[in-house]
Formats: sequence, C-alpha cells, structure tokens
Amino acid sequence: MTASVPQGKYAGTHTGRVMVRTTGKFDIRTPHGLAAGIRHTNIRLLQRGDGYTYTHQPEPTRA
Repeated sequence: MTASVPQGKYAGTHTGRVMVRTTGKFDIRTPHGLAAGIRHTNIRLLQRGDGYTYTHQPEPTRA
C-alpha cells in the first residue's frame, strides 16, 4: 500500500506493508522504518495479497 500523509509527524509518501490496528488506523512498515497511525483516507491499495509472490526481473540484454 502507499500512503500520502499531508501533515503531522509522518508527513510524506510511504510505501510498504500494512498492519491494521484495532483503532481503525493503519501502520505501514517501510524499508526505512514504521509510519504509525495513518488514516484510511490517506491510503491507496497497490496490490492485493493473493497468495503469489511477485518479483521484478529486468529483461536480459542481447549483445
């Protein structure tokens, strides 16, 4: 998921795995750390967890 937070301690754009809290807000774990307490209005789904693992591998260049 990606979150665009307009203001506050975690202002900015964060992309990572989401954790749902009992309060209804979300935590997003990114490679740089944790962004906690993000409202659902600031979050956008990038990919659903469908059980498959997706990777990106560049095409090999031919010489």
